Amino acid sequence: MSNIATPQDILAAELYFRAAFPAMKIPLTEDPAQAAKFEKINAVVEFKAADDEHPLACHIVFLTEQKAAELTEKALKENPEAKPVPRFKVYQGEYDSRYEGVQVVTLAFKSIKSLLGVFKGNSPVEMLGIVAPLLKNIFKKATLPFLFLMLSLTKMMPNFNPGIDKPWEQYLKVKMSLYMITTAMSQANKLGWEPLSNWMAKQTDRIYQFKVGATLDANGKEIYPPIAAYLRVKAGKSKAGRGEYTRKRPFVLFDFPNPDGCLAVLSGRYEFVEAATKGCITVVGAGDSYAVQFNNLMTQLQNMLIPSKFVK
Repeated sequence: MSNIATPQDILAAELYFRAAFPAMKIPLTEDPAQAAKFEKINAVVEFKAADDEHPLACHIVFLTEQKAAELTEKALKENPEAKPVPRFKVYQGEYDSRYEGVQVVTLAFKSIKSLLGVFKGNSPVEMLGIVAPLLKNIFKKATLPFLFLMLSLTKMMPNFNPGIDKPWEQYLKVKMSLYMITTAMSQANKLGWEPLSNWMAKQTDRIYQFKVGATLDANGKEIYPPIAAYLRVKAGKSKAGRGEYTRKRPFVLFDFPNPDGCLAVLSGRYEFVEAATKGCITVVGAGDSYAVQFNNLMTQLQNMLIPSKFVK
């Protein structure tokens, strides 16, 4: 039987590697419980998905503060302009064994479809595809901490809808989701996804900015800071960024009063236009048509990464 993935399968898997996996940095650095689990771990977690024509791989590096400092010092001796070695980073392609004393966890899947079955979770049977790769690495120190960290990605799924009484969960979902989707849109453009690439090819230098107000307690005191992310588009090229873009005014600003307002849109509680009329989002800048087009493309892309039962 042929082991060839469809172009959409390949695109979806690439977007998990390039956009969803980097979002794990948020709980890893902002959730004390997750940070503690990796405090003493030097490891590489490698994903491989076999395919007759387009095999895929990526690897995620986790380093202790001490190990990252040692590697940075070594790099600077070889090149004074070298950048600091990050403690967490997602790299595309197979791991090249460049670090000494680092544990390697390899999660190999028989096909891209089996990999997507685990990530998208369309059925319990498909999700069990993670069992065999995990069992091969079960006694390695990094395996279980990574599994629990990876499970944090499920917070971006449509069925995870924390209420306003769970401010940390709301903050985490919104930040991970906005960082992921802006990165996914830029990467999908670079990977040649035609609906987005054709739309971006017609754009001049434009900024699509997301802003979410701070999370406040009952007394109006800030408990979690504002969230911001943007996508810059210029003549078919694109770049995702964190925070507010300050060099020019946004072409379109999606302004949410707080994470709950943002979740009203992300979770589909309200349709985009209805959410605007209810004050969950204010669109500032260009005509409404651009904002709606952008939202429609964003939704199409999100639908590639979630179980089909959630796709309307």
